Amino acid sequence: MNHNKTATDIFIQGWGSLGTSWGISKVMAEIYALLYLNVDPLTLDDISEKLKTSRSNVSLNVRALMVLGVVRKEVIRGERKDYYIAEDDIGKVARLLAIAKKRKELDPAIEIVEDALTAIGGEKPADEAHARATARLEELRRHMDFVNAIFAAFVGGETDAGSLAQVIGIKDN
Repeated sequence: MNHNKTATDIFIQGWGSLGTSWGISKVMAEIYALLYLNVDPLTLDDISEKLKTSRSNVSLNVRALMVLGVVRKEVIRGERKDYYIAEDDIGKVARLLAIAKKRKELDPAIEIVEDALTAIGGEKPADEAHARATARLEELRRHMDFVNAIFAAFVGGETDAGSLAQVIGIKDN
């Protein structure tokens, strides 16, 4: 263990290494971590200096974090520079990152399966291989519907708990 590192350094570095698992870059995760722990809003120059990375890299990544909704500009009267703060509701951040990851990874996979099933249409399978492919695609769609329902229940989105129960086969009494 490196005793020269502060708790902030350890957190920022650790958060950065986890970023790619959440669908964001290392620098994005480090910027969020720095802003999350910081009491006061920071400028791009402040962030660049503390993370020892270029201002242009910081600017690009802060904009991306703003698009995700996990960082926002803070207006400080009398100041000409832009200041930034992190969303401090970690549950909201988790939901926003999950939504972004779903859009990037799950939605395209669902679309591919749906397109393949649409191509099959209502036609009767010509042979055993075609029947097996159709059955596998339908099974895959059921699994994806299940994951999608769990996801929606987590983020409080398109599907509610009743729909989740329907997907997993629980009947309402």
